[in-house]
Amino acid sequence: MDRPPDSADPAPETLTELILRASAQVSSTLGIRLKPLGVQVDEMRVLHALNATRSAAGGLSMTELSEALVIGGPTLTRMADRLVSENLVYRAPDPHDRRRVRLHLTDTGAACAAEAAEIVADIQQLLTARFAELDLDDLSSALARTASPLKD
Repeated sequence: MDRPPDSADPAPETLTELILRASAQVSSTLGIRLKPLGVQVDEMRVLHALNATRSAAGGLSMTELSEALVIGGPTLTRMADRLVSENLVYRAPDPHDRRRVRLHLTDTGAACAAEAAEIVADIQQLLTARFAELDLDDLSSALARTASPLKD
């Protein structure tokens, strides 16, 4: 049965709409909490990725970051430029291919990444409090599958 156009109940959301809305809500909350650090959500993701590779001291190439974070090359380049200007990352030639550069965290960037990780952990705690342990495992598994590249 069709709903009348003036129905007070909105149409049920599709899975795609729910994922987009959840992502927007988490991104918005994270963005507000990251503001005092002077970084945006995607910049925090770059810092986090670089921090995860810091012990290897190899940094990451722009291509590696772009693929891992699903951020387009031109956008990532602008983001890297801003992070360099804020002394959070630096560029260095790739030791195996001088035509490429790799991004590395500065000490300031590592400190910022650590503070951002605490903020993410706080938000993680708020999110996980909404689910029973079994629900959370199922949700995490489902989201991991959803986050992988879609193929026809």
